[in-house]
Amino acid sequence: MRLLDEIIDAAVDEKVPIGTLLRKCLVLEQQVKNEKFRAWLGCELDGYDQIEELPPYRVFNCVNKGLFIGHAMRVDDQPISLHVMEEKDRKLIEKVYLYQPAASYEGRPNKSADSALPWNPSLTAKYQTKFFEDSDLVLNPAWQEIPGSVLVGLLEQIRTRVLRFALELKDSLPPSAGDSTQLSPAVVESSVVNHIYGGNILIASNAENISQIAHTTITVGDIEGLKRAFSLLGLTEKGMKELEADIKADETNGQPIGPRIRGWLANVGQYLGKEGAKAGIDVIKKLATKWILQYYGMDLG
Repeated sequence: MRLLDEIIDAAVDEKVPIGTLLRKCLVLEQQVKNEKFRAWLGCELDGYDQIEELPPYRVFNCVNKGLFIGHAMRVDDQPISLHVMEEKDRKLIEKVYLYQPAASYEGRPNKSADSALPWNPSLTAKYQTKFFEDSDLVLNPAWQEIPGSVLVGLLEQIRTRVLRFALELKDSLPPSAGDSTQLSPAVVESSVVNHIYGGNILIASNAENISQIAHTTITVGDIEGLKRAFSLLGLTEKGMKELEADIKADETNGQPIGPRIRGWLANVGQYLGKEGAKAGIDVIKKLATKWILQYYGMDLG
C-alpha cells in the first residue's frame, strides 16, 4: 500500500522527475509481475527502438522549416512544402517520432519553447535546390519543429496513465492487504491494458508477423505443434506448462475443451511474455481458441 501511495504522490507532483516516478513503477512491477507493464516501463525508461513500438502520444504531425540562402537574400524559418519530395522521403519527416527515454524530454528551462530536430544531412543535400527552382535560394539547414506543448503533453500522458493505474490498483486491494502482491493477476492485467496502454497494446514491431502467424495450422493431437504455435506469440513457459496440464486434466475427465481449458483461454493474457505484449488480447484469444479447436479436430474453418 505504501508503494502505491508513493507512486500516486509522485505522479501528481510535477516536481518529482519522471525518471523517479518510472523507477518506482519498476519496483511495483516486481510485486505485481505483469510483463506488459514491464515492457512499457522498459521503453519509457530506455527509449523505443522502432517506429511501430511508439504509442500515439509519441507521434505527431509537424511543420518542417529551413534556412534558405541566396547571393543577395536570406530567408529564416521558412516553412517547407513537402509536395516536391519523393513519397519515401516525405514519410520520414512529415511526422515526428519521439524515441528517446521520457526523462530526456524533461528539465528544459523554458517548457513552452519549441525544439528542432535536424534533417539528415543527406536529405537536406538531396533537396536543397528543389524548393525554389526559379531562384538561387539553397536550403541549408532544415529541421522538424517540435512545439514545446507536445513535449509537455508527452510527460503529462505518462504521469496521468501511471496515476490512473495506481489509483485503480489501490482501490482494488483488499482492506487488509499489506502490499500489491495480493492483487490478482487479472485485475493488474486489466488495469495495465486500460490505463497504461489506453486499451491498445499493439506496442511492438512485428504486427505483420502476427497476421502471418495466424495462418498456422495445428494437426489433430499434435501437442508439440500447439506449443510451438503459442511460442511464436510469446507465451511464457508457465503458460505452456499450464496449457499442457489443463489439456491432460480435461481429457482425463472425458471433456475435450472442458472447464480447465476454458479457464485457460479466459486468462490467456496473464501468460503472455514481452513478445506476447505485441498483439492485443482479443487477437491472442481468437488465435488460441482456433488452434485448440484444431488440436481437437473441431475447427470448422
